[in-house]
Amino acid sequence: MNKQQNNNYDTLVIGGGIAGQEAALSLADMNHKVLLVEKGLSIGGKMIQLSKVFPTLDCAACITTPKMSETARHPNITLMLNSEINGIIKNADGDFEVNVTNKPRYVIQENCTGCQECEVVCPEVRNDEYNMNLAGRKVAYIPFSLANPRIATIDRQGHSAPCINECPGGVKAYGYITLARNGQYEEAMKLHLEDIPFPGSLGRACYHPCQNACTRGLVEEPVDIRKIKRYFSDWYYEKYPQAPAVEIKENTGKKVAVIGSGPAGITAAYHLALKGHTVKIFEAAPGAGGMLRLALPEYRAPKDVVDRDLQNITVLGVEIEVNKKITDLKSLKEQGFDAVFVGIGTHRAMSSGTEGSDLKGVVDCLTFLREANIGKREDLTGKKVMVIGGGNTAIDAARTSLRLGAGKVIVVYRRSREEMPCFAPEIEEAEEEGVEIMVLRNPLKYIGEDGQLTRIQLTKMQLGEKDASGRRSSEPINGSEYIEDVDYVIEAIGLRADTKAFDGQVDLNKNGTIRADAKTLQTSVDYIFAGGDTVTGSTTLIEAAGQGKKAAFYMDKWLRGLNMFDFEDGDKLPAIDKRIVLGRFKGEKRPQVKNAMMPLAERARSWEEVEKTFTEEEMKASTQRCLDCSNCRECHQCVNICPANAIDFSQKSKITEVKAKSVVVTTGYKLFPPSAKPNYGYAKYANVIDSMQMDRLIAPTRPFNNVLRPSDGKAPDNIAYILCTGSRDSAIENGGCGSDCINNPICSQICCMYSIKQAQLLMGALPMADITIYYMDIRAFGKGYEEFYQQAKGMGTNFVKGKVAKIRETEDGKGDLIVRYEDVTKGVVKESKHDLVVLSVGVVPNKEVSTMFKGEILELDDFSFVKQIDELISPALTSIEGVFVAGAASGPKDIPDSILSAGCAASEVAGYLNRREALLDDKRTQFKVMQKSTMSKSVLQH
Repeated sequence: MNKQQNNNYDTLVIGGGIAGQEAALSLADMNHKVLLVEKGLSIGGKMIQLSKVFPTLDCAACITTPKMSETARHPNITLMLNSEINGIIKNADGDFEVNVTNKPRYVIQENCTGCQECEVVCPEVRNDEYNMNLAGRKVAYIPFSLANPRIATIDRQGHSAPCINECPGGVKAYGYITLARNGQYEEAMKLHLEDIPFPGSLGRACYHPCQNACTRGLVEEPVDIRKIKRYFSDWYYEKYPQAPAVEIKENTGKKVAVIGSGPAGITAAYHLALKGHTVKIFEAAPGAGGMLRLALPEYRAPKDVVDRDLQNITVLGVEIEVNKKITDLKSLKEQGFDAVFVGIGTHRAMSSGTEGSDLKGVVDCLTFLREANIGKREDLTGKKVMVIGGGNTAIDAARTSLRLGAGKVIVVYRRSREEMPCFAPEIEEAEEEGVEIMVLRNPLKYIGEDGQLTRIQLTKMQLGEKDASGRRSSEPINGSEYIEDVDYVIEAIGLRADTKAFDGQVDLNKNGTIRADAKTLQTSVDYIFAGGDTVTGSTTLIEAAGQGKKAAFYMDKWLRGLNMFDFEDGDKLPAIDKRIVLGRFKGEKRPQVKNAMMPLAERARSWEEVEKTFTEEEMKASTQRCLDCSNCRECHQCVNICPANAIDFSQKSKITEVKAKSVVVTTGYKLFPPSAKPNYGYAKYANVIDSMQMDRLIAPTRPFNNVLRPSDGKAPDNIAYILCTGSRDSAIENGGCGSDCINNPICSQICCMYSIKQAQLLMGALPMADITIYYMDIRAFGKGYEEFYQQAKGMGTNFVKGKVAKIRETEDGKGDLIVRYEDVTKGVVKESKHDLVVLSVGVVPNKEVSTMFKGEILELDDFSFVKQIDELISPALTSIEGVFVAGAASGPKDIPDSILSAGCAASEVAGYLNRREALLDDKRTQFKVMQKSTMSKSVLQH
């Protein structure tokens, strides 16, 4: 596809229709290097959509497909498809510098075989543009059967669903919702495992930023994405209690050490192992999992689920060594590890420094939760417990205290409830279980007897101005101090990374986190990377996992000796504008599905899970609430089915700079949008179609076996054509299509003939059908067109000279249509009934081409087509020297005229290039003469 590697061309051809191909081929045959830029996915233009050509009724596809093949295979032609020109600047040398955006197909073109397996499994159907929206096509699709090149594309339309865009780990929530809705639970699980390896725990303890971004939340409540994940992960783990074997396709021979087995560490290890590296995890604790095992209480994340999540990593051959604290990073290099990832989390609790904090009975939250999770549980029976702090860990500590027998548990927070950083549902569940929330209080002193905590001195607080966190600061109220009895205090005021051992080995930030490159997560030592809370400070499970995934991506590039900065991790696109989704939503409000919880009377003292997994019925009902935001569901079924591994969702748009000595504009025309004539009922009545839609219905490559009308699939037997729809219309403003088609006075030249062509073809396809053509004048001169017109009349086509005023549908609900028109020959208004009406739309100029040129003005004529400076002698010349025009870009043309104009343009371009080359030769000769003369004078002087 990209035969010309140096990006210098003799000619740039803009547009891959019949004129563009003809011009490119003519120039290429003269040994000129041609770049053909086409915004579509295939060359072919409008001609490839046509049924036959007039007046010969030869197959349009039979004529154009050989030319398409020749164009695609010509050694002197480079195709740049799915591309748009951003700007063309003519430089001082007379060359054109061209800036082009190459849009991604999300398919590796060299790999794609055109097998269409991706189309078969794609669950999403969209209107088929090739068939003029009469039929559907998949989001993963080949543009049409005769496309050249025959390569698939994934129609992502430049956006993702908000849930996908918001996930820090890149999990495709919309994709797995779709799969779960279809009952494809195993596929949903595998989709999740493409990104993050511990869905069982996330389905219980993730704070679901995806769900917070859900568009449905603007209707009533968001889709319960987390609980859907929990359902299919539990289903999968029940089916596969032991993780199935995974084939690793390569072994790179590289060894990587991962320090820490929390969310960041296990995710990094998982992705590095999938890429073929040998990975070993070192964990200081007696069990793997990091915060999943040590901080999350059993009633939220059962440890058997954590264990099963970890199998997803170890099944890849990843080794985990527990009770192994690493303090010397350099020693790992000496042990043969090629790279190191540090993901030790934030396992150091901050101390308030409150007087008396060294008393027995005052503990930090991490120590408290860690011991509760590994079985060293404090007996708090009947005790009064206070938890200092308002975050998620504080609430976990409070609820854990209840389960350890505490008689009363109070969460003490220095700001108001609105400022509490803990997620609201966690606070509500804690209160339901009996936890008391005491806001605008802060401890001043812990008081004890014989080294044992007995009381606490508190002060009342008031809110001040907002601080750096965006929350209002808290200030003590003088004289409000008081003392309460307390048996046990848990401080949960913050967490930090315990990186003291690494000081001097890698650069650290002032807050103790490891300093790492924002893009690659590489540290000050080239072979050491870091991520998760170790780098960012305390975050969430999914944010830490996302960091591990990102680090693995760039570590893999580094291990392979590649420049990391040449790559972008992830495949996210911007989130779709939610207003678009809400604008098309026509459903009713359906609140969230509420799943079962453990009875309140039991749960406050039980370690069993509080929240129950959805039933299948509840899960399905929840998935049905999804608004299907984005065009592509990103379910990756195409990825999994492709036998050639051709699908690549990570592809990005690319900007290409090229240089050309000349430009040929073959951008063609646009069809008049018939909905801009609302009195004709297009888009309102199903059986009012336009002429290009009819061409698709009667083409050999048509979407259906027979000619069918859209409303009911019935074969029509009384068809009407309305000529001059949107053309020869200077008295009436066509509404709804902007400046493109207001007052279009010109005759489109081709409407009469293509309508007559279709009438003749319909008489062959539907021999019993009546065909009526409403017209003002028939343009039928030259090239056998008059004979073609007379032939249609002789075959029985009914021609009515009259101007149509309005089309309406019959009231019987059968979808038939009443055409109201003025019979010009008799001067009376009449009405006729038809079961299908075809609007013979005119052509309007493609005005985009003039905006491509920067610094030079490409002049347009009075009708906004590209102006031909010398129409009679040199019809391809434009207002810019070196820029030529061909085909319908300069005005309405039929196919033969378009081909002739392209040939003309090619000859004029060749002449221009030859004159340029001759001029350069003259300059080179003059320079050599001057150089020789200078050298001779220099010799004589010596």
